[in-house]
Parts: sequence; structure tokens; C-alpha cells
Amino acid sequence: MLVDATDEPEVQDVLLASDVLVTDYSALMFDYALLDRPIVLHADDWDAYRASRGAYLDITAEAPGHVTRSHRELAGLFGSGTWRDEESARLRSVFRERFCEFDDGRAAERVVRTLLLGEPMPDAAAGPVPVPSQSGGAGLPSPS
Repeated sequence: MLVDATDEPEVQDVLLASDVLVTDYSALMFDYALLDRPIVLHADDWDAYRASRGAYLDITAEAPGHVTRSHRELAGLFGSGTWRDEESARLRSVFRERFCEFDDGRAAERVVRTLLLGEPMPDAAAGPVPVPSQSGGAGLPSPS
């Protein structure tokens, strides 16, 4: 089923409710990739877009899923079911490894530990980052 969510005020709600993201060059693909759901990059005007606005990278070469260049290709991708095949999962995985390395829910913790507490970040392979005790505060100002 296709639902037009144009008037939905919270895009995050739409992303959570969807089974697949069809996008052009929106940065939403980076957030959606974290859900590990299929993404289709519809790049029917990529050459013109890149020429007029510029791009830091060729997203069609490092796409988080299948790339379509026409409405016919887009319809064919969905008609065949390949939008959710193993290649789609592989492309998402590669994309997340490259672009979502630090999107693990601990970004604020890393900032606080590094900048405010002066603590080195433990090696990720060593396991979960230890949580400071509730009692000490470790040099943080007390709330007033």
C-alpha cells in the first residue's frame, strides 16, 4: 500500500511506520539506514542535480540500496520485489559501515566523556562503555 504522508508534521513518525524509503538526495537516507530497512535511491536527475548544486560524493555509487534512474525502473524494482533482496541488504550494510559509524546512541556520551570529563574513550572492542557512578559527579558542577 502506498500512503501519501506529505502533510504529516513529524517525518520521524513516517519513517518509523514505513517499510521502505524511496528518496532522491535527502539526508533522511542516513537516518533511515539506521532502521535497517530497504532504501531505494531514485536519481532520475542526478547529473543535472550534481551539475547545478554540486555534491561531496557520488551517492549513486555509494547508495544505501538500489538506484533507479527512471519511473519505469522504479516501478520495475517494486514489481519484481528486488527492492528488498539480498543486494539491498548488502548495500545498506556497507552504507551504514561507511556513514553511520558513530550513530549508536552514544554520541552525547562520547562528547561529555572527551570534552567535559577529559576521559579517553574505551576501545569499542573492549565492550560497553562504563557508566560513572551516580554519587561522585566526577568534577561536574552540581545543579543549583
